[in-house]
Amino acid sequence: MVEQWGDNFRTAFQEIPGLRRDLLRHSSFTTLLLTATLTESCLDTLETLFGQDLQVISAVQLRPEPAYWFNKCSSEEVRKQRLLEAVYHLPRPLIIYETEVKAVKNWQRELTNAGFKRCDLMTGKSTTQEREQLIEKWREEKIDIVVATSAFGLGIDQADVRAVIHVCIPETIDRFYQEVGRGGRDGKASISLTLYTTEDFNIAHGLNEKSTITIERGLQRWQSMFAKKEALKNGRYRVSIDNPPSLLEKDIDMQSDQNRAWNIRTLTLMNRANLIEIDSVEPPQKKNFESETEAAYQAAWDAYRNSRIIRICNEFHLEKFTWESEVEPVRQKRQSWSYKNLQLMKEALNAKRCISEIFAEAYSIPSRQTLETRNPVIVSRACGGCPVCRRNRITPFRGIMPEPSPSLVWQKPKFFVGEELQRLFLVDNLMLIFYKSLEDKSRKRRINKVLKWFVEQGMRNIIIPSELQEALIKEVNRIPNSFIFLWETYQPIKMPHIPTLIFHPEAEKLPHNYLSKNSMSQAPRVILLPRDTPDPNRTDRRLIDIFSGRQFKFDPFCTEIGV
Repeated sequence: MVEQWGDNFRTAFQEIPGLRRDLLRHSSFTTLLLTATLTESCLDTLETLFGQDLQVISAVQLRPEPAYWFNKCSSEEVRKQRLLEAVYHLPRPLIIYETEVKAVKNWQRELTNAGFKRCDLMTGKSTTQEREQLIEKWREEKIDIVVATSAFGLGIDQADVRAVIHVCIPETIDRFYQEVGRGGRDGKASISLTLYTTEDFNIAHGLNEKSTITIERGLQRWQSMFAKKEALKNGRYRVSIDNPPSLLEKDIDMQSDQNRAWNIRTLTLMNRANLIEIDSVEPPQKKNFESETEAAYQAAWDAYRNSRIIRICNEFHLEKFTWESEVEPVRQKRQSWSYKNLQLMKEALNAKRCISEIFAEAYSIPSRQTLETRNPVIVSRACGGCPVCRRNRITPFRGIMPEPSPSLVWQKPKFFVGEELQRLFLVDNLMLIFYKSLEDKSRKRRINKVLKWFVEQGMRNIIIPSELQEALIKEVNRIPNSFIFLWETYQPIKMPHIPTLIFHPEAEKLPHNYLSKNSMSQAPRVILLPRDTPDPNRTDRRLIDIFSGRQFKFDPFCTEIGV
């Protein structure tokens, strides 16, 4: 997933399958991987790392909040002027994304000199302490502008970011979408502005090309790692990942984190080509070093971090012809995906179609009938405004979220109903409680207490107006080990079939499905509704006068339950 997460970000994720494989020797478990955006390249990598029995469950809906704006600048000076103008006028907090670390520092300096003092930066070279300090200032609203590389964003969920500015061209459409997605996470409108120059195309091309190692360099790195292998039990080997790729003068001092990352990616590429299988062993345990010094324990940990466990799957793994026949097709396939991702990014800058169509192309995955069957991933489009839609006078729109079919919803869950509530239901599973106007403050307070009592008695689906939800949540938080599903409307197809309480407000028509005997199967239902609610079938009479099932008036019911 290099093309999704950048050149130096989270190579450790690609090692999780080895740890998982080791743990599976001792117990059986399911691995759950969650992502909001899944590309075909990413899924292909996951299938290689985690096995062909990988199952995909998806409901991909594009973000409707951002409005997209693009502007080509004739020079760096013009871009600087437009960036400063944008920062003066755009709502904050906002994020400014740049590709190169040096440029991030330059932009932060320009903003500070222009008077924007509540500004900070983050790059992949920021220390853990610097990162934590920035996040704390960001969340405490001590700063409202962050200039950053793609290292900023993942794991940071600031809901009220109003604008995201790119002063670069991201090397893939996926990186662009991920970074724009930092804005509008509270569901409110946000702005995406991209200010780019012709030179940015060359930088994006370079990053895109650099994301995949050549087979010559990969084989060189692998030969260097395997030459210093340590044989373990069960046909496994420990290889060092901090070795330089060769003993040539240009490589001999290559001991950086970037060198380690390239070695890890070499192993991952070999894993995808089925030359090796990445495995794992248990890390050093403190208890095994009690008789030794702290330095010995630290040295063991350093050795663990700087090595990987592998198993050979192809005995010709050191031969160039094997790399040409087995590794090169895998490398070329991944490179073609990266190239397509870059082309979609270029198209977005000067699009002839809605940007939602471009994103949908990036995240749609076709079905596959060969090898293991793969179901398609379909994208629900949404656009908060883009150059094409504005030109064609198409208003912003959000896609339709897939509705669950009844077969997918909990049909036969176990549920608990308290003894007091069971006594009041008798043999029925539907109860109506009729209340007078809520203008009486004492009655409104009792409503909250009654709702709390129902939760204590096992009612779990709660349908109440938004103005009553905050008070109810406070009451529920006081109940040990309790939870509720909170809804604003009654949706029996979506809801789990468990005890349900409906608070029907005044002056609203009563839906027919409230009283349906088939609704929610046998799950108990309680409906609180106004006394003057008309019969849904005949408006000339009141429901309270003709309902033949279990019913109470609100005040006597409060007396019955001691409220």
